[in-house]
Amino acid sequence: MGSQVSWGKSIFEFVSSSCVAAPGPRRWDCAHVDDMRPGARRIVRGVGCVALIGLGMLVGPAPTGNGDPRLLTVVRPPPTADPAAPGIVIASADADLPDPFLLDDGGVYYLYDSTSFGDSTQNVPLRVGQPGHWSQSVDAVPRLPAWAVGDPAPDAPTWSPSVYKLGGVFVMYLAPGLRGSQPPQHCIAIGTARDPAGPFHLRNTPFICQRDLGGDIDPQVFVDRHGPDGPSRPNYLVWKSDNNSTPGDGATTIWAAPLSNDGFHLTGRPVPIFAPDQSWQRPLVEAPQMVLSPSSAVWMFFSAGTGFFSPDYGMGAVRCAGPLGPCADPLPGPLITSNAQGAGPGEEMYFQGPDSSDWLLYSPEHNNVPTYLLRPVEAARIGWNNNGPFVAAAGAFPLSYEDLGVVRSSSGSRRAEAGSR
Repeated sequence: MGSQVSWGKSIFEFVSSSCVAAPGPRRWDCAHVDDMRPGARRIVRGVGCVALIGLGMLVGPAPTGNGDPRLLTVVRPPPTADPAAPGIVIASADADLPDPFLLDDGGVYYLYDSTSFGDSTQNVPLRVGQPGHWSQSVDAVPRLPAWAVGDPAPDAPTWSPSVYKLGGVFVMYLAPGLRGSQPPQHCIAIGTARDPAGPFHLRNTPFICQRDLGGDIDPQVFVDRHGPDGPSRPNYLVWKSDNNSTPGDGATTIWAAPLSNDGFHLTGRPVPIFAPDQSWQRPLVEAPQMVLSPSSAVWMFFSAGTGFFSPDYGMGAVRCAGPLGPCADPLPGPLITSNAQGAGPGEEMYFQGPDSSDWLLYSPEHNNVPTYLLRPVEAARIGWNNNGPFVAAAGAFPLSYEDLGVVRSSSGSRRAEAGSR
């Protein structure tokens, strides 16, 4: 990473973008190491807080808050200089790559997608490798249970897989088509595997299936040890009721509920936390991705608009009172919308790199490729300031632990270990 000074500054920026700063110049609260982002917490515990404070003093003053003393605003990536080109391509193939989900397991990346449009031979295509260098796809879920439309069916693809390591087991949440539903609906299923490459074995009954709301899709696990259920039960499930699939089933809505530590049971009643409330968001919101900002505020990214097939589709963010909402719009419009890199960007996931960088991974519908629905996976860098998230200069995606000089053990999904932080 260059000279010792630039390495030191990179480490300092990495930790300071995640660490808690006490009010006043050059004051760091090392007692709150557990409140840091996971990556920064590992480095502090491995290198030592005092050493890092000293390193910070070598490269520049410690960040201080502006307003909220815990919100670090000095060290952050700059805004993108080209809003018309916010993303960098991290995966492309001779098949469609919708609803990307990226799992980092010990430095090995697993890229899961929904069933590809135009190629229904795999329920959940999985590619393994590194950004830009991927294996051929295999089916992570080769068999679906009897309640689901499977062995794949082109009229009911399996949607929105997400994978987390919970209690030593890899747990996948996904939304297969519901057999016999008309119009076609999807319901959320749970699958488990000992290896992130699968095969994942699904349970014999749906996990969440609100038939009167059009079914359910887009599940995400969010972990917040400061949530209403406290540190002993920090898991929450966030998802979308697919009201738009069935005429007359109301407005699309984002839901949340407490989730058991093993990820197999809801431990509280689902509550609605967000629905379209700005004109650009109508008629649907979907793909919720709840995260914690560097100041520990709860935010949720989402996709909204006419639908993934339309240029009137984009990604936005709302701030939430907690993991069970409610969530409200502090931003006047979308973060990313149709641009020179493609129309209809959306179906995003949030990913935090091992360098503690924040990213939205997404698939634009039209991306200057002549074949319809041959979508790549693009990654846009997200920065934070006192107003919330913004689209930042991307640079490279993302720095590895090896680049940072940190030895990392395999611990599964960092999203599962500490939610989005």
